[in-house]
Amino acid sequence: MRNVLCRSSLAVVASTVLVLLGLFLGSAARGEKSEEAQATRDRLENADVPVKWLPDLKVLVNAPTTTINLNDAVRQLCDDGRLGDPSTISPDDVELSIVSGESDYANLSIEGSELVVSWNPGAVGSSMIVVKATKKGNEAEHAYISFRAESWTPDYLMVLMIVVGGGGLFLLGMKRMSEGLQAIAGRKLQRMINLFTNHRVFALGIGAFVTALVQSSTATSVMTLGFVNSGVMTLKQAIGVLMGANIGTTTTGWLFTLNIGQYGLPTLGVAAIFYLFCKNEKVRNFSIFFLGLGMIFFGLETLKIGLTPLSDSPHFTAFMNTFRANSIFGAVMCVFVGCVATALTHSSAAILAITITLASLGSLDLNSSAAITLGSNIGTSLTPMLVAIGAPCTTRRAAYFHFVFNTVGVVWVMAIFFPIFVPCVNMLGTAFHLSISGKIALTHTVFNVANTIVFLPLVDPISRILEKYVVDKKKTRKSSAFPTTHLSASLLSVPKSAISQANVVVEDAFADCVKLTESLKTLFDEKFQDRQRVDAAFEIEDKLDSVQDETILFLSQLYSKTLPKGDIRQVQRQTRVVQELEKVSDYLVSILKSFLKLGDSELQSPEILNKIFSENEKNVVDALKWLGDAFKNGPSPSLKEEMYKRRARYVAAAKAERDQYVNLMYSESFDPNVIVAIDAQLTFWRRIYEHLVNIAEATTID
Repeated sequence: MRNVLCRSSLAVVASTVLVLLGLFLGSAARGEKSEEAQATRDRLENADVPVKWLPDLKVLVNAPTTTINLNDAVRQLCDDGRLGDPSTISPDDVELSIVSGESDYANLSIEGSELVVSWNPGAVGSSMIVVKATKKGNEAEHAYISFRAESWTPDYLMVLMIVVGGGGLFLLGMKRMSEGLQAIAGRKLQRMINLFTNHRVFALGIGAFVTALVQSSTATSVMTLGFVNSGVMTLKQAIGVLMGANIGTTTTGWLFTLNIGQYGLPTLGVAAIFYLFCKNEKVRNFSIFFLGLGMIFFGLETLKIGLTPLSDSPHFTAFMNTFRANSIFGAVMCVFVGCVATALTHSSAAILAITITLASLGSLDLNSSAAITLGSNIGTSLTPMLVAIGAPCTTRRAAYFHFVFNTVGVVWVMAIFFPIFVPCVNMLGTAFHLSISGKIALTHTVFNVANTIVFLPLVDPISRILEKYVVDKKKTRKSSAFPTTHLSASLLSVPKSAISQANVVVEDAFADCVKLTESLKTLFDEKFQDRQRVDAAFEIEDKLDSVQDETILFLSQLYSKTLPKGDIRQVQRQTRVVQELEKVSDYLVSILKSFLKLGDSELQSPEILNKIFSENEKNVVDALKWLGDAFKNGPSPSLKEEMYKRRARYVAAAKAERDQYVNLMYSESFDPNVIVAIDAQLTFWRRIYEHLVNIAEATTID
């Protein structure tokens, strides 16, 4: 766990250092340029006539000679009266001369009304070019035309560092924001998913609402699969939630279209102050959310800074042209790229953010962006598939539907991609005055809404097909990392869902302990003659051993996550309860072995031993059921005190039985094996009560 935390911390620090280094070097370079520009501005602003600016000129190193037509700028100077009475002067009455701008990377010359910039081979640099416009025959009537010219070459290492740093901050921000929201309202959202999914339309709405809140369709999908795995949600209910999650996740794309990158650092800084110096858990959870939000904004801004130089690079443009969706093959390639990239990053939001950034810079057109967005929908359905590995068939059915829903949806949309889909999105976007970023977000929304409308009437037949062909097999169970409990390591990506699933496992362990105790009662009534039932009792105890090992291993991995205090206490509670239940099962089996040993010695259990067993068996069953209900429904502060009272009654009865047994031992001739059995069972029952008290202590509200 410590190694995981160290690696995570180093990754965050490395990403942050890369970003800050890139921004520092960039700002230093910009600082040098700004000093030169300011000097020129100061000189020109002191002139008789204000400066007239042209757009800056930026070319890649080794660019051919650039010709700039100054005729429009000169005409504007004349019309504005900068060179005298506008009615008496025209561009033909103006002479042009170069004031400044000659450098070791560019040679300047005036040819008529054109400025010719000859770039020196391999030279990189920039300067302010100032051209003086003078009225012929009147030197006093003059004005200036100025702009910045730059010959540049991409620093690919710097671009890589900035993009990697920005991407890392963005992914970390998405994770922190989702964790913060789950910590704030995780249990409420889970109850909402579980309670309001009986009707498919309600399930659809709940899936969309929860995903829009936590900004993670993966989190909603994993929570849903956890409910299906535990049996508290049916396949049809899960299908509705999963379709809704696909709609809810489209809100992320609209978030990216907002020009809010400048607010990233302030949001990050304020949230960090509250997180570091506030001790209130609820406030800290909100600060985690805003930390994530700030990281997302700042990460997006950093990505834009890093990718901007590439948009001007012909090499990068040529590379991006290989993914142009200008044909069916090109569109399929873009879908494949989006799918693979999302599967590798486990974040469709990250791929969508990069796609929107590249499109806003002009490196991707709408067709290619739309195809990549469609592919990301397939990639995001692979995470639930991983969660379902080794899980029961109900969980696998839901995961398979999620994959089929996205894959088949992309297939039918690709069939109408060029003639209908993209033109409709483009028309809607234009009608609402959306930029290309907004049109990409609209693509994501239109696809998921349209696909849901298509699949909604097919829920029943698809459910029947999945129930018929996706069934449990021994091979599948053995392949699971947690074969007895079906706890999937993929659940760890959503701690709230992982804790909920572990709760179900512990509740099942209570039920198994009750079943084992009641099985002993049945065997006792049958004089322990049913060997098959005896073997079944031993199998229950073996199962509880495996449950303890798998649950503790699973829960120990949760400690590497950033959990709120309430969740940490719940994990500790689950760990202790499952250990205590396993100890109870050990002593129950020891009591069984004690009776079997008497039978093997052909000895009858005396009446006192039968009385000890009957009374204590009933007490333990009652206590286990009571504690199991308290663990499932929510304990009360008085739980521990009530269990103390019960133990006092049980122990007092056991002492009375021991006293009775001691008296009988002298008046009746007990076989030594019988004496050993009575003494051992009294000890075993006493220790079971102690473990029940431990369970009550662990379950009681802090």
